[in-house]
Amino acid sequence: MDPIRAAGSPGLDEPGRHTLLERAGVRVAGLALVLLCLIVTLNVVTRALWHAVIPDDILLVSELMLLVILGPLALVTAEREHIAVTVFTARAGAGARRLMACLAHLAGIAFFGFLLVAFWTLLAKSWRTGEYYDGLLGLPQWPGLALATAALAGVILRLVFLLVRDARA
Repeated sequence: MDPIRAAGSPGLDEPGRHTLLERAGVRVAGLALVLLCLIVTLNVVTRALWHAVIPDDILLVSELMLLVILGPLALVTAEREHIAVTVFTARAGAGARRLMACLAHLAGIAFFGFLLVAFWTLLAKSWRTGEYYDGLLGLPQWPGLALATAALAGVILRLVFLLVRDARA
């Protein structure tokens, strides 16, 4: 039996097995993409036909773009589908590739950890002060920040899981 699975792993080391957070991130990103397309299309049509604009369209699109980008990031990390340059790593031995993968996971944890702290700080401030974006709709800032923070936490959790798995391999 696989030692990771024997230690209580839910089988996430198999391709195609993802956590609820990873699947939810992809669904939220898909919904955000559909909404983004609808807003842009409606804005173009209403501007061309009636010289009217959807209120806060740029703000809505910028918030949705953040979700489109960060939502599926944990799942992409789980599948190890990031862009990679393998010119040098293809020639390395299995041990060296494993070491490089572990170093890459550590670098990713540090980078996304920095982003997570920044988003968490912004989220806490936004929640505490009740900040809203300027505009006709008066949208609160915290929902987008909360979803981005959850997405980054999902990426870090997946990177930690991959680091432990690769270190044990």
